[in-house]
Amino acid sequence: MAFIKAQRIIRDENQMIKSGSAAIVDTIYVPGKHFHSKQQVRERLGKIVALSDDGKSGLFMSPTRGFVEYNALSDTFTAVERDDPRVESISGVYPETEIHTVFGDSYLLLKFLEKSGLISILKNVFLKQEDYERVLAHVVHGIMRNGSRITCDNFIAKSFASYVLDDIPVSTLRTDTAFFSMMGNDHVKMAFFTTFIEAMRKTNPNFGQGCYVDSTPLPNDIDDNPFDALCCHGVTSSMVQMRLILVLDEETGLPVWYDIIPGNILDLSTIMNVLNDIGDNLNINVHSLVLDAGYASQELVKAFHIGTDKTIICRMPARRGYPFKSLYDQMRTLIGKGKYAFVRKHHTYFGHRKRIDLFGCPMYAYVYVDQQNALQRFRDYLMEHQDEYDELKNTEKDWYTVKFGYFVLISNLDLTPAELLTTYFERTEIESVFKSSKEYLGLLPLRKWSDQTVRGKILHDTINTIVLLNMRQQFLDSGISINELSGKTQSLMCRRDNHGRVYVETPNKKTKEYYKLMGIQIPSMVRVDQFKHKVLGIVKM
Repeated sequence: MAFIKAQRIIRDENQMIKSGSAAIVDTIYVPGKHFHSKQQVRERLGKIVALSDDGKSGLFMSPTRGFVEYNALSDTFTAVERDDPRVESISGVYPETEIHTVFGDSYLLLKFLEKSGLISILKNVFLKQEDYERVLAHVVHGIMRNGSRITCDNFIAKSFASYVLDDIPVSTLRTDTAFFSMMGNDHVKMAFFTTFIEAMRKTNPNFGQGCYVDSTPLPNDIDDNPFDALCCHGVTSSMVQMRLILVLDEETGLPVWYDIIPGNILDLSTIMNVLNDIGDNLNINVHSLVLDAGYASQELVKAFHIGTDKTIICRMPARRGYPFKSLYDQMRTLIGKGKYAFVRKHHTYFGHRKRIDLFGCPMYAYVYVDQQNALQRFRDYLMEHQDEYDELKNTEKDWYTVKFGYFVLISNLDLTPAELLTTYFERTEIESVFKSSKEYLGLLPLRKWSDQTVRGKILHDTINTIVLLNMRQQFLDSGISINELSGKTQSLMCRRDNHGRVYVETPNKKTKEYYKLMGIQIPSMVRVDQFKHKVLGIVKM
């Protein structure tokens, strides 16, 4: 819930506010944090003109909105006129506010969309100008809000994007049910991927000719580390109602298709039907599958054993018919030996490959122990179950020291354990974008939305994912994140005159560096009509 944080308030002898500033602050839930929440500034409210006794509403000279009233209980803004009786006493004391608008983030993204060709793809898919502008507005909001909970309408209202996407009422962007319903149409989904794949193949003729498939619960509550999902066997929420099947280009990691299936359907035939459909309609060749343990079956093993053309990586389930625990029994004397240890992303792993016979077919079993995870969770277990542990046999105690970091992958790929694990994690990296917690699908209240709007929201998130992955390629080796990029560039402001010209303020050093990294110049002035036409392809109606 949002609240007003006031600072440095000075009052006169009549207790009227002479000076002071305020900001809107959100309390955000943080999984794993000791107190489970943190405070994050959403927006500067600027100079305080008046503040209610309870501090939950007031009048402010906002640097981006002008003279406004803000109510934290309803989280709404209302414009305040100069002749408002509440501010008669301040006439001549406060100068007229010059409206400054956030420029750096939205301009950077819109120019990147043009530079990368993504803007043309969206323009060719969404032929109605209103739909096209709404897509751009939601993409700008989704990518550049820097993890904040600010709604799309509020974000665009204080952004340069509001100057160029001015054919849609900003207030309609808040929930935009009609838009997401339109996005949920299967024809729109097909049009987008057809256009996207065609555009990608102009520069890379092999795009989509080598793909892999991943399946993930939707929505999910997986921690940022994919290994945690691996150890706790994926789904921690009882509210999973759907599964997302992602088809990804092997070279770029970009989505080339997705499908949504009921959450209780975990069989190979469903995935093969998806593959056949996209092969016929989009000329997509899928030759590799990356699946969770729920898809493991005799049918899967017999279709993708050693020697078959298509490759498979699948988590081994800990259920009857699979040598999950017996593989540990065979290798427990090897665990901890330096010969089988390797390091990946600050975690030390035990890894060993063993050829096995599974359902009468040859497969490789890759046995792993994440030693940091195993020991940490073992300590947590002991704190709660010391008495239970004391009753165990010595062999069972040994098992518990590795149990919480132990997992097995089955595959027909002939690789080292380190290579196979890297391949697995790289191919599941796309999940980190979709599950980016509380930023994309984590905010989606599936129980409240219709099937159509849920599908539309997922297409929207897929488009955002494509944009994000393309942007990441621009600064892959720089060590910066999208959140850092958007957060720092938001400091670059602009102002607009009455003639459709936008004057850009002087950028700081960091903003200059980020723009340079993206290969985009910072203008000193932008003509709104020219930008709409040349960059966005918007024809004045």
